Amino acid sequence: MSDPSTLVHWADHAAKRTLAAHPDRRPIVVAAGITPSGVVHIGNFREVITVDFVARALRDHGAEVDFLYSWDDFDVLRKVPKDVPDPDALAQHLGRSIADVPDPWGCHESYASHHVEIFEQSLAPLGIRPRFVRQHRMYRAGAYAGGIARALANAGRIRSILNDARRAHGAARLLPDDWLPLAGFCDACGRDDLDFAWDGDRTVTTACRRCGHTGTTDLERGGNLKLPWRVDWPMRWAHEHVCFEPGGKDHSSAGGSYDTAQRIVREVYDWQPPEYVGYDFVRIKGEAGKISSSRGGVVTVADCLSIYEPEVLRWIFASYRPNTEFQISFDLDVLKLYEDYDRAVRTAHEPDQGTRADKKRHMARRTLQLASLDHRPIVPGDTPPYLPAFRPLSVAVQIFDGDLDAALDFYVRSGEFDRSDDRAAARFRSRARCVLAWVERFAPEGFRYRLRREPVRRTLREPHRAAIEAVARFLEAHPRPTEPEAAAFLRDLVQGIDGGGRAFYPVVYDLLLGRDRGPKLSTLLAAAGAERIVPLLRPSLAP
Repeated sequence: MSDPSTLVHWADHAAKRTLAAHPDRRPIVVAAGITPSGVVHIGNFREVITVDFVARALRDHGAEVDFLYSWDDFDVLRKVPKDVPDPDALAQHLGRSIADVPDPWGCHESYASHHVEIFEQSLAPLGIRPRFVRQHRMYRAGAYAGGIARALANAGRIRSILNDARRAHGAARLLPDDWLPLAGFCDACGRDDLDFAWDGDRTVTTACRRCGHTGTTDLERGGNLKLPWRVDWPMRWAHEHVCFEPGGKDHSSAGGSYDTAQRIVREVYDWQPPEYVGYDFVRIKGEAGKISSSRGGVVTVADCLSIYEPEVLRWIFASYRPNTEFQISFDLDVLKLYEDYDRAVRTAHEPDQGTRADKKRHMARRTLQLASLDHRPIVPGDTPPYLPAFRPLSVAVQIFDGDLDAALDFYVRSGEFDRSDDRAAARFRSRARCVLAWVERFAPEGFRYRLRREPVRRTLREPHRAAIEAVARFLEAHPRPTEPEAAAFLRDLVQGIDGGGRAFYPVVYDLLLGRDRGPKLSTLLAAAGAERIVPLLRPSLAP
């Protein structure tokens, strides 16, 4: 168990409430889930990482934890999302269970499995490892027979609860007196257009309004029957003994699905509702409205991991309370987010000083521990891990045309870290990959450049010609200068030029990059060295 004084994050408060509400329960079951009816996007990710934070906090409080993630793949395909291959073919399966719809991409056993596997694979680099459950398998195996039978026996009570919510929202239509808490799919055509009759025991008769097929289902044997969402959720709380589960903003309003689920789980299933955290939306900067798979073009966890290192992405989510909306950015804000993360790492490693600033240090340590992949605690006063700053690294990866090994060699030569430090080298490569992807895909044009592949010849006027000659000779004498050496040389050089660096540097950038500005020139000279720089300067120095 961790030192209680270090447990200061919102996830710790949620963990304490959960343990207080379930003092004798072992293990503590925490749950999340989603319907894989389209691309599982970064907005959906907020639920699973919220549970992951609380699961970690519970373990730090000494609890045994079972982290359950339900794939609600026994739900209906209601809409054809954009960006799918052959949408007309997929439309032929509307009304069927997404577990039975063929994969339009042709690489998985079903439409649901396609989205399930992609999302599960994206969680692995983030250190999130739930126990995954596929709901179509559970229902078809008869695992929920008791829960379905109990719902049917209490159909009147459930109908009253749901109608109360409808009245509160001013709904024009209420559930009729013969309504049964059932949903499902025709055994013949697979569609969900069914009428139900229950014999009062374990048999349900179905009649398909689409194809006319009639059939019977023995609840104990399982089959194509299920509970509707508002009943299914509380039934599974009781079945799995769920102690904590968050819900989206759309489920958390008064009279919403969480409110009705609380009543149903108490009054029908004799189980207390899990401790609950409502989480707000995650938005993509520059895009209006809630992220929606059906609109197409959504941002996935894998998309984010191409730009944000796993621990940085986790830290972004850990830094916001669940009920706070925030944006994921891919523009220049990426630089700021990395700078903020690096600053938090430095703050977390500072020793406590017995001042009010210690509270900030404690929160930084706890947030970074929850964000880390291995959940390692940070010891005050320890040396921070090596983190190459994002902005200068964006210069280096471009100077070396995306050759990350060459960029790493430059950082080692510059004394940034020792080549024998495997952890520092691994962090360099991790961040450099993200930096390169950002430069290539999202960086503003002003951030993108390449050294000329062929030199140009310019007519240079004095004193710029003499200064370019001095740069060439400096590099020939120091083929691989350090950045401080190059900076000192340039500082002395421009003092003798009318207009200083402001007048001279555009001349150099033009010869090297084909533009009038660029990265810090000392960094450019140090990284590229004489071998690449001098051939671009010499033609303009020829008589």
